[in-house]
Amino acid sequence: MEFAVNIPTSCGSGEYTNLAFCDEISWEKQHSFGTHMESLGFDGLAVPDHLITGNGSTMECLTTVTALAVATDDVYLYPKTINNPLRHAPLLAKAAASIDVVSDGRLKLGMGAGWKADEAEAYGYDWGDAPSRLRQLEEAIELMKAMWTGDTVSYDGDYYSLDEAICRPEPVQSPHPTIMVGGGGEQFTLRITAKHADVWNFWGSTDVMERKLNVLADHCATYDTDYDAIQKSWFARCVIRETEEEVEELLEAVPRFRPENMGKDDNHLVGTPEDIIADIKRYVDLGIEEVVVEFVDFPRQEGADMFAEEVIPAFE
Repeated sequence: MEFAVNIPTSCGSGEYTNLAFCDEISWEKQHSFGTHMESLGFDGLAVPDHLITGNGSTMECLTTVTALAVATDDVYLYPKTINNPLRHAPLLAKAAASIDVVSDGRLKLGMGAGWKADEAEAYGYDWGDAPSRLRQLEEAIELMKAMWTGDTVSYDGDYYSLDEAICRPEPVQSPHPTIMVGGGGEQFTLRITAKHADVWNFWGSTDVMERKLNVLADHCATYDTDYDAIQKSWFARCVIRETEEEVEELLEAVPRFRPENMGKDDNHLVGTPEDIIADIKRYVDLGIEEVVVEFVDFPRQEGADMFAEEVIPAFE
């Protein structure tokens, strides 16, 4: 089992922020938290990809990942998840190869079709419908793999066209950096995962994850790809304290994580270490092999410290 920690890129009020104790994001907070997560023994650092979230600063994903590559030694670096329409895929291939070199082979590249139209439109991007963004995502993964593994690459697709493009230096990882596809769309996203991905990540209850995994297995059968070779990953936010009374006190600051405030398909890690171990075991039983957590008390370190000391050892 692998455990990665989300390094937030934004905070404050907004539809995508859940950090009650962080008024403003900064590189200093990200750096301090990320290096401490490595010292605690977490396997990876995940960084969201957004341009405008919350009502304050939003740090750019790839810049943050590169800075964390220099600041750390062993954790994998996990853009999670690149909003594909915001990046020209051939240039992303070049940037990803460079990050893999800078980090000595620690890049784990999360890819998705994007969902947050308002920030893309604010920055002047054309925002296509979901099917077109997903077809574009599939082309992006195809050509990135070709650029990472080929000498000169020509590509003629509906969304990208290359004429003897060269991507040097090549990534350190062979044949290429790990690719995660994020999302739960059963017709398109899980098909793309079955055909192209090394890892699949989604969020939700065990019922949701079980259904998605069954669909993924069906797509793998269609393409004759190895379902077991795809790492299955789950994302959750975490509210952890030693006692039920302390959990309740923290929930006063983050009430959206109370059971009555979550949808029937939601699930986050809320409770004492014993509660959270039991919850994660239910996902392990489904075949989940990576858990990505965001601690809602960021930039405080109490939750992460407790998770590392009392939860991770149960899965070693």
